[in-house]
Amino acid sequence: MIRSVLTFRPAPEHVDAILSLYRRESILQESLDLTRATASEIATAVDGSGEIIVTAVWPDEAAYQEWLDHPNRGRTAPELAALLGTAVTAGRLYAIDHHVSAHAH
Repeated sequence: MIRSVLTFRPAPEHVDAILSLYRRESILQESLDLTRATASEIATAVDGSGEIIVTAVWPDEAAYQEWLDHPNRGRTAPELAALLGTAVTAGRLYAIDHHVSAHAH
């Protein structure tokens, strides 16, 4: 399994607009609906820096590549680019070695 991590470092005043874009356009749900991804989330740094990470779990690198190649993926890119401006953006893939989770009782 693979975890993708996309890091945005926007100006702090653009954080709410970026989160709103992801909610309004259901970007995370769309990535799950259109691909083989098994989970996805967006999170903000609690230190007030404005850093945002978007993570997703994929069965393999090919599944992630399918999302990168999907025609719907870029539909919100112009609005996101306008909000990010010249902010640093970085993406990276990680191989998941093992996983544990709590079970609801």
